[in-house]
Amino acid sequence: MPVHCIIPARLASTRFPRKPLVKILGREMILRTLDRARLASCFDRIICATDSSEIASLVSDSGYETILTGECLTGSDRVAEAAHKLNLGLVVNLQGDEPAADLDLLRDVSKTLEQYPDSWVTGASPLSLNQIREKSIVKVKAENGEAVDFRREIPVEDISGWYVHRGIYAYSLESLNEFHAALPAARETAESLEPLRILGKRRVRLVFNSAPSLSVDLPSDVEKVEKYLNDHKNLSSTGNP
Repeated sequence: MPVHCIIPARLASTRFPRKPLVKILGREMILRTLDRARLASCFDRIICATDSSEIASLVSDSGYETILTGECLTGSDRVAEAAHKLNLGLVVNLQGDEPAADLDLLRDVSKTLEQYPDSWVTGASPLSLNQIREKSIVKVKAENGEAVDFRREIPVEDISGWYVHRGIYAYSLESLNEFHAALPAARETAESLEPLRILGKRRVRLVFNSAPSLSVDLPSDVEKVEKYLNDHKNLSSTGNP
């Protein structure tokens, strides 16, 4: 069964307004993220799901597929709406602030979803000491290869089993519909962590990856990503359609 990639994007980010349109080495971040999905060469279709006509026009003019959605609580809710409209059975949600997404991680998440379509799939990387206190970095607790908790803050004295959560999810349309129909969990709303809504309802399988996690959460992250892309020229190829 083919696996598709949907990249959700919205302009009204509270911490970083108009974030998808910020330039990363001269190219809008949403386009660089679409480029990464294309370069992975593991998706049947790649679609940007957005509530912004400005983003939709940019994406379409750049040769990528886009679909307009309504207002959504989370990126996964936006992906659920898009997947339902397009009737896509298996979907990888690559968040739009991942312009340097690791290609092997994308491929491994896609393969794992094909193997376990009844589960959620997401990524995890080693957690360094300087990342423990950063609230912008989401942490995931792993047990036997599966996620058992997600937090922004974890106890410094007990970091065993905790990893950096990577900005990627994969799920079937059935799983997405289940997620979209459920009420947000209290902690999900308080900490802005969407996987908490499905935790305990479905298995959340983890794909481990040692590549650096470089999402753009704050304006200060742009410089870090640009430096990384400059230092790894192979990652800055656009892969334009």
